[in-house]
Amino acid sequence: MGLLSDFMSRKETDAAAAEMATQFMNRLPMERIQDAKRVAAEFEILLGHARGFQRKSALGVMGTSRLANGFQWTLIERGYDADFSREIGKRLAVKLAESK
Repeated sequence: MGLLSDFMSRKETDAAAAEMATQFMNRLPMERIQDAKRVAAEFEILLGHARGFQRKSALGVMGTSRLANGFQWTLIERGYDADFSREIGKRLAVKLAESK
């Protein structure tokens, strides 16, 4: 993969991670993160979107990691609890790795 296409791929992955985080936050406001049932349901929706992007973009290990980390850091930057955000990011990375 050339340098320019690699850069564009990273840019798309970062944008997708931020968009997934925004959608997740819209559906699961900070006040609701204690509701385990709701978190599980929203995580499944997130996972579906992430797997779709992973397939469409043919993400490898590094791209998959970038997607999960970008999602996690967007949550943290927007004020979500760091432990919660790290746990969701970790679960997302594990599930995406399993689907490869």
